[in-house]
Amino acid sequence: MIDKIFETVKKSLNGDKPFLRKLRILRYIVCIIILFIVFCSSYWNVLEYIDLPCAPLLAEKYRMLLHIIGIVGFVIWIVYNLLFQNLYKIYDEKYHMKLLYIDILLDFLFTVIFLLYAINLGIEYANGLETRIKVQAFIATAYLIYGALSTSYTLHRIRYERNQPVKYTGYCDNEGKAIPVEARVFYKGKGYKIVEFQEIYRLLPFDEKIITSGLMKLEDAASDGEGKLFIYK
Repeated sequence: MIDKIFETVKKSLNGDKPFLRKLRILRYIVCIIILFIVFCSSYWNVLEYIDLPCAPLLAEKYRMLLHIIGIVGFVIWIVYNLLFQNLYKIYDEKYHMKLLYIDILLDFLFTVIFLLYAINLGIEYANGLETRIKVQAFIATAYLIYGALSTSYTLHRIRYERNQPVKYTGYCDNEGKAIPVEARVFYKGKGYKIVEFQEIYRLLPFDEKIITSGLMKLEDAASDGEGKLFIYK
């Protein structure tokens, strides 16, 4: 039974899944471990039926330290995620990649903390110690529900966007391909995004955000046979 569980976890983490998705799966596993311990402690003592393989208990001071780090780390993680969502609104786009790397690093660090916390709880339970984690179980349940709703919303949004009809500008690139609204194109070797300003389609450079009437018209670029206007593939 334990071997099957480990094999299932291993399969869920293998493959070419994005790293952040693997971290999210690990956090789901942490939640499941906590809920399993609470369920067994309250309704069904699994230790009466099977011997769970477990590591020896850590010293009490280290176990208490893991408890504190796990709870405090969770609070910090929630606060950080709430603040991080607003950092993109403050900094320019050139800092987004750096912020993304920092976010991945911290996400990994917090996930490791949560995993160690859950493993320590499992070891304590397997060794017959009393665990009082009803609040943690409530948080774990809430996180699993949030994950399910978030995944469902994302899938429905992707399906909705894919089913939306593509709106075109009425112009073609040099290969005769119709140019959609908000498409990314290259003109004279430089990248642009198609934007609409005052009912006129214009070329907004990738490194700019301000849309004004001074931007080049898409009509002029499309009619320039030597400018080599191409849709970004």
